[in-house]
Amino acid sequence: MSSTAPPHLLQRMQEKKQELEHLLALRQLASHLQTHFDELSEKFDGLMQGNQATSNVLENWAGVFRTIDLTEKFASQEQDQQEQEKSSLVRIPTA
Repeated sequence: MSSTAPPHLLQRMQEKKQELEHLLALRQLASHLQTHFDELSEKFDGLMQGNQATSNVLENWAGVFRTIDLTEKFASQEQDQQEQEKSSLVRIPTA
């Protein structure tokens, strides 16, 4: 069959075979690239979840520091009140 085909058709058929090989190679590379991007996407999802957890911890620490500050203020006020009560006591000698 190839011996009866004109040379320009044989050349065209060879070009189409090369084009098919290139397209198959391109499809394979695209598949590898898609796999790579899927893995990258999963890693980014993990990073985002880790960032959210870190954000939650930092928000909780803000509450902890506020609580410590309020506790220290309350303790200071209570100590001041106790000192005022001690200074306002009148001591009456009994003996």
